[in-house]
Amino acid sequence: MNSKSLNIAVIHVMVVLFFIFVHLTPTRFTFLNWNVFLALLPFDFALIVSATRVRVIKTIFAVLWLLYFPNTMYMMTDFIHLYAIGTNLDQATQFFNYAILSTGIFIGVGLGILSLEIITQALLRRHAHWLYFLMTAGLSVVSALGIYLGRYLRLNSWDIFFNFNDVIKNIVFSLSYHMLAFIILFAGAQFAVLVVFHYGIRLIQINQQEA
Repeated sequence: MNSKSLNIAVIHVMVVLFFIFVHLTPTRFTFLNWNVFLALLPFDFALIVSATRVRVIKTIFAVLWLLYFPNTMYMMTDFIHLYAIGTNLDQATQFFNYAILSTGIFIGVGLGILSLEIITQALLRRHAHWLYFLMTAGLSVVSALGIYLGRYLRLNSWDIFFNFNDVIKNIVFSLSYHMLAFIILFAGAQFAVLVVFHYGIRLIQINQQEA
């Protein structure tokens, strides 16, 4: 097994171990398994985009990646479930559930960050700062819209295929200050997180090249 395959395997093994742990333990947050699974999909789609040279396959999985990417950043809103255990953190059950919730959220968001890095390297032959910022800003807005549709309208990524008209109608009917404020704030939050980690990863790569 080469280094790349080993890294991919370790990531998937850790995700599976998280699934098993959540399934076997008495936690309130069993929904995390589904959310993390949905966050894993864009990571795997990005790997396919990076690995294939067939343009049709690359295009199909790039589109799937874009549709499912909001599921990764959606997990930023899962902290809303803290109300179920309280925030005092003075009981063992609170420690336990808080740790599980935080782990699931960070895994999901981390998978999203990694998937974007893989997509960026696969689609951009040369790193242009202005192009990266433009692409990330646009993605952050689209993702924030997806998060809003998922959190408030309870729509899913696959609804775009099976209920496209309903998705459009829901977007139109939901246009409001509330929706606009949410999209602006969460687009900004995603943009900040993605840019910081992107340039942090680039810094590590540069240091390795100079070593």
